[in-house]
Amino acid sequence: MYTITLEWFEEGRQLSQTLSSQDNTKEQGKISIGRDQNQCDVVLDENEKSVSRLHAIISYDAQHQQLTIKNLTGNRENPNPVIVDGKAIALEEASLSEGSTIRLGKITITVKKLDLPQAPKPVYGVRCVNGHKVPFEYLGDFCPHCGYALQAGHTDIIPRSDK
Repeated sequence: MYTITLEWFEEGRQLSQTLSSQDNTKEQGKISIGRDQNQCDVVLDENEKSVSRLHAIISYDAQHQQLTIKNLTGNRENPNPVIVDGKAIALEEASLSEGSTIRLGKITITVKKLDLPQAPKPVYGVRCVNGHKVPFEYLGDFCPHCGYALQAGHTDIIPRSDK
């Protein structure tokens, strides 16, 4: 589960919104940003014409364990820019981190807080050809149960959950 807090200013007022992957968003698991309250989860000033009705979308990339933002106007003839940390994005996606700035038209949004799921760090062990499971530290040594050399090609590296 991820949680993101976005902060921006409109008409001299500081606004913020916290959303998570468990929220009931317009498009499940994604956060849409723009002026249209019927299409967007983060609704910006409806009078700010430099922001599209549906301007950008934030998604979680599980493979890379990061949040990314995509410009939904990038394929238009006259796209509205999305600038992330000073870099304009059109068709590509940009990764977000805590402190990132997202500029949509004249509005600058800051990623004030970002909590991403932490993948468990894999912890490995080894299994000798005789099936004995021993801690990874034994790799390059001998199996304490049978004396088999654990640097041989027949040694299997195994996840700790298989121990």
